[in-house]
Amino acid sequence: MLLTQLVLSLSISPTPGTNPYFMTSSADTIIAKHPLPILTAAPAPDAPGTSPPNEPIKVIHTKHYGQQSIVIRSDGRIFATAGWDSRIRVYSIKTMKELAVLKWHREGCYAVAFGEILDGGGGGGEQGGDSDGREVLSVEKRREKRVKETHWVAGGAKDGKISLWEIY
Repeated sequence: MLLTQLVLSLSISPTPGTNPYFMTSSADTIIAKHPLPILTAAPAPDAPGTSPPNEPIKVIHTKHYGQQSIVIRSDGRIFATAGWDSRIRVYSIKTMKELAVLKWHREGCYAVAFGEILDGGGGGGEQGGDSDGREVLSVEKRREKRVKETHWVAGGAKDGKISLWEIY
């Protein structure tokens, strides 16, 4: 694959697995998923089942130039880009299809990030149990629990503003 523009952003798969990868975005319309080389004894270059080390796993040509930032969510299911067209786009890792376009900024987006999912933590406070022995949470604790378990994506743009979105 021949890139026509420089790589602007790179994100490495968050979950170590059997097939680690990294994603790149660039000033052109290309978003690519590349295999992450694993340092082991090198197989013979002509061995069956080996692909050239610099070949991407999958490439998509978006219709949008300038994907300034790319980030993979911690569960490895989706990734997001921040683009010069003032949009944040969310894609599936598996299919690399566009799932959502987040429009709010008036000028080019330069940064995107996913919020970290926090564990439930220690509880305490106004909890009790019902007659079945299930835990009952106060309204405040339920709201707090929901916020901690929500997937958030934040975007920053040239307009000096930050947007915060609840995403699946």
